[in-house]
Amino acid sequence: MISREKKAAFNRMANSGRLYNSDDPELLAYQRELVQKINVFNQLPETDAGLKQRDAILREVLGTYGEGLAILPPVYANFGLKHVHVGHDVFINFNNNFVDDGDIFIGSDTMIGPGCTLATAAHPTSPRLRRAKLQFNQPIHIGENVWIGSGVTVLPGVTIGDNAIIGAGSIVTKDIPQNVIAVGDPARVLRAITANDDVFYNKEKRIPQDIRAKYLQND
Repeated sequence: MISREKKAAFNRMANSGRLYNSDDPELLAYQRELVQKINVFNQLPETDAGLKQRDAILREVLGTYGEGLAILPPVYANFGLKHVHVGHDVFINFNNNFVDDGDIFIGSDTMIGPGCTLATAAHPTSPRLRRAKLQFNQPIHIGENVWIGSGVTVLPGVTIGDNAIIGAGSIVTKDIPQNVIAVGDPARVLRAITANDDVFYNKEKRIPQDIRAKYLQND
């Protein structure tokens, strides 16, 4: 049994940015303990009772739980979502991978499509240090109301600004500013999100007036 003090020390170390031995037996045992609850989460049925159990598990395991959160299984996480912090009304589709050795912050009203990877873990270039299983972690910050398309990979240390859209299949290696659409490998800004996007959707289709009146009342 790993003590509470030792677990806290591991969590501090994982988020320090310093090199550490990822093959430490006690650290691996701690990770296995955290992952077990995610394994249970992934096996629960789509029933009222199953959904309640899923929500209870998320409230227990997440670093920060936001009300209105929906995560569709299966979900995978190196540290069992311990280092994942979410705001309110976040939607995370199925088959997502959180390499949450370090902290991952996800802002309110953000949507993450299926099959994405958010990876905080990194390794030194030195072949000898990599052979010794040394690693370090860099946090990921995702702003509010971000839409991340399916199959996106976000690499260590990246910040994505509020309201940004990341196109499907993109590899995000550097920070993305707020209010832009970014796509590609590596992801680059395609264009800004403007007032025109409150008039048209899906390229040149005009947003119906009743929808504009209901949801865009400040116009």
